[in-house]
Amino acid sequence: MRLKRVVLFIPLTIELQGTSSWILGRFRPTSSLQLPYQRRNPSLSLSKPPIEGTDREPPRLVILIPAYNEEYRIESTLKCYQDFLLHSLSDDTDTTCLLFREPEIVVVDDGSLDATLQVVENFPAKIPIRTVALEENSGKGAALARGVQDIFESSDSSSTESDHGDTYILTQDADGSGDLIYLNGMLNKLRKLTSCENNTTEAATNGVTGQGLVIGNRNYELFSSRGITRWGFQTCVRIITSDMLRVKDSQCGYKLMTLKTAKDLYKNLHLKGWSHDVEVLFRANLLNIPIDETRIEWEDMDGSKITETGIVKVSLEMLFDIIRLRWNYSIVKSWKLDL
Repeated sequence: MRLKRVVLFIPLTIELQGTSSWILGRFRPTSSLQLPYQRRNPSLSLSKPPIEGTDREPPRLVILIPAYNEEYRIESTLKCYQDFLLHSLSDDTDTTCLLFREPEIVVVDDGSLDATLQVVENFPAKIPIRTVALEENSGKGAALARGVQDIFESSDSSSTESDHGDTYILTQDADGSGDLIYLNGMLNKLRKLTSCENNTTEAATNGVTGQGLVIGNRNYELFSSRGITRWGFQTCVRIITSDMLRVKDSQCGYKLMTLKTAKDLYKNLHLKGWSHDVEVLFRANLLNIPIDETRIEWEDMDGSKITETGIVKVSLEMLFDIIRLRWNYSIVKSWKLDL
């Protein structure tokens, strides 16, 4: 029994090293941070392949960013995302390849103790960028849930259910680890998931027509230290959840979904910290919401490392959360999908 605990615990411990900055809210300034689409693989181009079904009106896009003590990194991330969005809407862009309309960025400040909120509010925005502030640090899942709620409530009161289906939410990390260059491919996949021909009778019966979720699959080399630990962590998750999540990378924060899907998946989350990703995907399975993945290049940004004691504490909490999720949703069924 002790050996099994160690086997489950080790990959959970190492996997969290890449996300430690949110836990303590500490990191060192990164002066070398550049625009993600310039920083990565130079062979990747910003040119956009045609969107399938271009007779449809481009969807409205909202980029949702949770942030906790990110005053040194959030400005570069906002500049990167804003430049990408402005490029996609520039006059020299082929209108038949237009990705979206009315782009907006929403930053949820998760009770930061530094100047994160002030940095965002003072950013020289050329597209709508607004903030939602939580009074105290509540966790990444709680910040995303509050952001989704705000986006839904701020939608035009006259909007219909179909209008909500044409509003897409992209969740991203505040450190800018995920390239927006993959957005077009994710958009195509999401439109396939929400298209009429892919809406099965079962989906219609369960009220999930027009819904869908596309999640990134971070491209770690299997035999790298990061790839091995990620494989170990995901193996633990698959064992505990009986492989119900339908994805290979449950912890990727790069997710594109319709507003209705986001509202259903993030409403009344029980896990509000790092484990929230597993609950979101678990709920998608229970609701029969279609899911697809996109392979993406990923660069973990430099950040402060927590102490060994902190890693152990958070790892145990995360493992306990996943076990608790399966127990309460599937065994005793005390957690309900209160939509």
